[in-house]
Amino acid sequence: MSLLSRNELRVVLNRDQVQLVSYACDLTLKGWTYQIVGKQILPCAESADTPWGNALMTLDTALSELAQKPACAHVVLSNHFMRYTMVPWSENLSNDAEELAYAKHCFIRAYGADAETWELLMNHDIAGTAQLACAVDRELLKTLRALFARVNVKLKSVQPHLMTAYNNCHASLKNNDAWLALFEQGCLCLGFVRQGHWNSVRTLKVKSDWLEKLPEMLDREVSLSELDSPSDEVFLWAPEHWKASLPKSVQWKIRMLQPALHPGVAPQYEARFAMAMCG
Repeated sequence: MSLLSRNELRVVLNRDQVQLVSYACDLTLKGWTYQIVGKQILPCAESADTPWGNALMTLDTALSELAQKPACAHVVLSNHFMRYTMVPWSENLSNDAEELAYAKHCFIRAYGADAETWELLMNHDIAGTAQLACAVDRELLKTLRALFARVNVKLKSVQPHLMTAYNNCHASLKNNDAWLALFEQGCLCLGFVRQGHWNSVRTLKVKSDWLEKLPEMLDREVSLSELDSPSDEVFLWAPEHWKASLPKSVQWKIRMLQPALHPGVAPQYEARFAMAMCG
């Protein structure tokens, strides 16, 4: 018996496409159940002015044409639109405002004056350790919020690709010292996680031979990160390449991750929709 029903929309924004997956969600005596009622990929050319401009125009058109408006929406942003840095721990910060100001200083030092126009979000971790921070163009978020407000759809969450994948596979990482390698077309995000806590993150531009060169990139990342006793375990998130042969390496133990899915979603799973369908 359903106690409450609603429709949700999950959106994945990439440079060259927008993914839309519609869910029917029912609250039963056993909890929420999910069923996919529609999914589509809308291609778009990368904008010359901003990497996200045409993706938002495509989303704007799609939202305007929806026959049935969802109650709410969740959006995942491509790592092409994101910037990451580790913010060193400081005992001298007494409130959230000081913490964000310090994080902005770290972004400006790493990326230059462009960081002045970015909106920042901290991933609060255990005290005494470096904290992962992410940043995105403030204008992207402003435009995104305005699109959903105009069609009267509640925007419940906006997450980076990295955090969506990490949250989905956290069970595999929380008790390990391991590297997480997250691939999307033209981009590889490499992060080191120690017992579920971020130690380093870096995003790299990659070409079609990225999988073959993954051990080489990991070797370089170890050297650049200067981590103590880094693990040789690597968890690779690349759902569309899950049948690909992993590179042979004496140094690295590479394992492919698969998304965790709600039971009602699993029968309709397609790897190309992995970010929008993972539970």
